[in-house]
Amino acid sequence: MNEMEIRMSAKRRAGCGFTLIELLVVIAIIAILAALLLPVLARSKQEAQKTQCMNNLKQLQLCYIMYFGDYNGRLVPNDATSTAEDGDSWMMGNARTMVTTSNIVHGYLYPYNKSAGIYVCPAETALTDINYTANGGTPAPQAVPRLLTYSIDYNLGSTNPNYAQYNIAFDRQINKNPSPAQHSVFWHEDARSIDNGSFGIWPYGNEEWWNLPTSVHDRGGCMSFFDGHVEYWKWKGQAVLDISVPMSDYYTVEVELTGSTTSADKTDLFRTQATIEPGIPQ
Repeated sequence: MNEMEIRMSAKRRAGCGFTLIELLVVIAIIAILAALLLPVLARSKQEAQKTQCMNNLKQLQLCYIMYFGDYNGRLVPNDATSTAEDGDSWMMGNARTMVTTSNIVHGYLYPYNKSAGIYVCPAETALTDINYTANGGTPAPQAVPRLLTYSIDYNLGSTNPNYAQYNIAFDRQINKNPSPAQHSVFWHEDARSIDNGSFGIWPYGNEEWWNLPTSVHDRGGCMSFFDGHVEYWKWKGQAVLDISVPMSDYYTVEVELTGSTTSADKTDLFRTQATIEPGIPQ
């Protein structure tokens, strides 16, 4: 190969490369595509977590139905102390402090589906509380991911004498207002609110949240109903979202709706109250 051929070959090789400007243009295009795709991927992940949460509730609700089917209509026990579910219930212990699945495995619903994973939403990021001392509670021995995010309507299966007029022991008691298709059972409870396995809802006429539903799923939460179906509700107001009380200062969250609230806040509360006895006056 003579000198002229060598020069021409070198020029051809040089022409096959990218200039600095071309590389910068490619990088800019990739960055723009990434900026467009990342929110889509994040929304897809959130939607997948919501779907899994609803599936968890569906499985728990099926366990719930099979239990009262096996026990002549008697609902699974749901007796809670102020900070924990007692040892004769659908689960035991306190969601904020339990670090093993023992309290789930020894509950009455576990034999119907031996998967502890259905007791916790995949979107849950809260850890167990190593500083928990509310109402005489015992702190968690270590901060680890929570194992329980769901709780049952306080009056279903409860024998608490303080709420005796609303306590429901048998499936046949749920037939009026609300109907089985309208009566809630399991709720995905807010991590700042959950402790025992019972979800407190004050009956209609009280403009106050007792326990709070979650809002981790795009400002909404999931719940199951007595007939077996599951729903997702997106909250319209702010009351269930904006809580200034530090987690260490309470064992139940009570949010007053009297005063400066919006109709949307009351809509969320009244919709929730309509899912328990005595329902909303017709």
